[in-house]
Amino acid sequence: MKKILVLGPIGDYGGREIEAGFIANVLSSQYDVTIFSTGSLTKKSQVFHFNHRQKVLTLSGLLIKKFFVFRLLSFLSFLKSNFAGSISDYANNSVLKRKFGYHQKAVEIIDELVPQYDVLFICAQLSSNFLHESIHAAKKNNVKVIFRTTGYITDSNFGYLNGVDCFLHHSFRNAEALKSHGEHQYLLIDQCAFNEKQLLQIPVVNEKVRCFLTLARLVRNKNIDVVIEAFQKIRQSGDKLYIIGDGTEKQELMKLAEADNDIVFTGHVSNDNISNYFKKADCVIISHYDMETGPLTGVEAMAAGRMIISAKTGAMQERLPFNDFWFDNTTEDLAAQMLKVKALEKSQVFQKATEIRTRYKSEYNISAIAGRYLSCVAALID
Repeated sequence: MKKILVLGPIGDYGGREIEAGFIANVLSSQYDVTIFSTGSLTKKSQVFHFNHRQKVLTLSGLLIKKFFVFRLLSFLSFLKSNFAGSISDYANNSVLKRKFGYHQKAVEIIDELVPQYDVLFICAQLSSNFLHESIHAAKKNNVKVIFRTTGYITDSNFGYLNGVDCFLHHSFRNAEALKSHGEHQYLLIDQCAFNEKQLLQIPVVNEKVRCFLTLARLVRNKNIDVVIEAFQKIRQSGDKLYIIGDGTEKQELMKLAEADNDIVFTGHVSNDNISNYFKKADCVIISHYDMETGPLTGVEAMAAGRMIISAKTGAMQERLPFNDFWFDNTTEDLAAQMLKVKALEKSQVFQKATEIRTRYKSEYNISAIAGRYLSCVAALID
């Protein structure tokens, strides 16, 4: 059986973690797949969401296993930190980096690991650590390289592009951004809703729009403050806004909402329970984020058959070419779009939401996305 190494700075929580776990699970139906994290993760990582027995290696774990000095100094740092986390979390401490050649030893691990596989499947941003070294090790040993880009492509210099056999982009927009660095072989494979079964069971919204939902990490660059301010401008009696997520800006955002009972902060909601909130919502707001490639929330809203108001971010314009409700990341424009959605009759809401779900089922369903990943790998090695 051919072997695939899925590599990236994979941690515990986030879109990359879920997507890497999904990709590994899909490819495991035909190949022997191992995930290799250049970051740090625990047993709680979302990479295990699809397969609790997924094989996972970490760079820090392999460093500790191979080099005694890493094992010793990591353990001492672990003790000094009152046993917080795990010993491997400290394999990149400052002493090991300065005095004991952390980077060189890490490259040694990569040079030994990558040649054991037939495909190196990268799931990372283009600027992630150890990509150049990993791709070099692959090319030196005739290992095929597939690169699933997970971040918006910036105007930086990436010297390893020629070593990648095939890039996988969420959208034509991201593919075009990388073209500025040179021509490259690529396929478009967008996201799917990993909790598709529950979301497709939700009846398509068939009411006048009163309840809004937004889902994001509550950090400054996600612009949730714009969503709150717009809702406050247009809110009428009976309207509600659910804000799902957690993050460093949560307290500031709650202060902005001024303990408004019509604005509900749910905190983090697990992927298994997210469908309960999509059931409540009539309309999902996709907030603006400069570095967005998806977002996953967008395809979830499509599967759930909700109305969608979106910033022109990530792949959203390609997902919904027929959508009428876009905003330019200002409070005034979002408020205007929310009023337009609220003015729709229930029959109009049902018609538009049905069109959105139909688009998901025809283009973004799990089976279709899984098939595209398998076809990509098969074309390279089978």
